[in-house]
Amino acid sequence: MTFSDDELVRTAALLNTVFEHEQPLTLESLRWYYERNPVGPAAVGNVEEADRRLGNYALIPQKFVSADGGDLVLGVGVDLAVSPDARGGGVFRRTVEDSYLRAIDLGHDGILGVANANSAPRMVATLGWRALDPLPVTLCVPVGTGGGFTVAKATPAFFDSEVFAEIASSGFVHPSTVGFAPHWSPELLHWRLTRPGFRYWVHISEHLVVVSTRTRVAGVPFGVVLKTLVRHPLAAVLPGGQVAATVARTHRTPFVIHWGRAPMVHFRGLPLPQSRMPSPLSLVLHRHHDEFDEQGFELSAFEFLDFDAY
Repeated sequence: MTFSDDELVRTAALLNTVFEHEQPLTLESLRWYYERNPVGPAAVGNVEEADRRLGNYALIPQKFVSADGGDLVLGVGVDLAVSPDARGGGVFRRTVEDSYLRAIDLGHDGILGVANANSAPRMVATLGWRALDPLPVTLCVPVGTGGGFTVAKATPAFFDSEVFAEIASSGFVHPSTVGFAPHWSPELLHWRLTRPGFRYWVHISEHLVVVSTRTRVAGVPFGVVLKTLVRHPLAAVLPGGQVAATVARTHRTPFVIHWGRAPMVHFRGLPLPQSRMPSPLSLVLHRHHDEFDEQGFELSAFEFLDFDAY
């Protein structure tokens, strides 16, 4: 599936108007996200009138696997927007319902929505979605120097290096805990770290591949743990202090944030309330068919890099 330039330009115009991104979305950034994902193209629900996009909801396909061998393809819901000129006219519902049809055509089993505080309650109350438990936000405690990690910026040279070739040759293992986790492959990691306009750092140890970035909150620099990938089966959960230390050292700040669930790495620190997040995150779930046990679904792993926060 491909998207025309005109369609992506209309989409970018809507999203930039609604969200006022610090880095405006471009045709290239949307084409990267909607078309080039190695799992498959996005299912993009929309409402258009007079050559204007009034509503948009993109479902980015991701494979989820469980320790007992189950697998699902869920569309990770992003870019849900309704034009200010169209609110109150049913565009929200029409947009979301259009995304259902497009996702079913592409073989998705359901939707995992990452919604803001405004959208999530509407999706549960009006559309019958299930709200999942919030995932924790932790201000992590760095332990040690982080010297057990090799750190590289995610550049074309890194992806051509022997270091990445070694990572690609072994791949990653899935959590053995109850629930579903996103299936990450080296190909998916390569694609995800080439997002236009964003910078990433890769921290590599004997056991882990960790992705980080830096941000500022109220002018204060923070290192952000975006993803922790396990390179081989582990006998025990690893302490997250060394992960926090390599991220703190790389980004030259004592403040390191982790959001989400990483079952094979335990991040100790100060739990932060969702209200302290710049944009509180809610997870909601919808199934496309009765064979998907929506009520029994739980996430064993999910972090920032699993959607479009960074």
